[in-house]
Amino acid sequence: MTNATGAPTGTAPGRVRMVGSGPLARRLAEGLRAEGADVVDEGAPGDGLDAVVFAPWDPAEVTPVPLAELDDEGFGRAWQDTMDAAIATCVSARDDFAGRGGRIVLTTPSTAFAGGSHYGHWAAAAEGVHVLAKSVARQWGPEGIAVNVLALGPDGVLADPEVAGPVSIATPAAPHADPGPVLALLCSPAAANLAGQTLTVDGGLWM
Repeated sequence: MTNATGAPTGTAPGRVRMVGSGPLARRLAEGLRAEGADVVDEGAPGDGLDAVVFAPWDPAEVTPVPLAELDDEGFGRAWQDTMDAAIATCVSARDDFAGRGGRIVLTTPSTAFAGGSHYGHWAAAAEGVHVLAKSVARQWGPEGIAVNVLALGPDGVLADPEVAGPVSIATPAAPHADPGPVLALLCSPAAANLAGQTLTVDGGLWM
């Protein structure tokens, strides 16, 4: 289905590349498949690609380090490597969309908004990804590429959420919130109505 301008519409996520291999990426891929998406991994051909999801956050890597003990190598792994991967993901997606438009979803833990004890390096990386999405959305929006952010709670993202401290002292409003349907929306043609926006699915901890 298309609208009056000929652009595709609807909420079917289509063919989606998942960038990331940790528990979060697997969970999001399962959620997308439940919504009817054809999810492929990073090495799959880009032919017919509709959307790309950047979900590199893996508790095995996203580990706490006291700020006074953080060295250049540790900061580089968290911030520089994450930002390099995020930029490369965006550029590759644009190439694969081949002028047809598409959707890019950059995920980020809500640690980007609240900070986290012993997680300054990862909070910086998360906020960097958050801001990157806005810049890419502005640059490539006229090409029909919708770039948005899906923010998620620290559970399943950080190695030790208790060390980081709570995002909020409030009781979750929706304790079993499922990011799958929201991500499917962001991967669908309907996301063309959003640009550089952040949708947070963490049960309402961050509002």
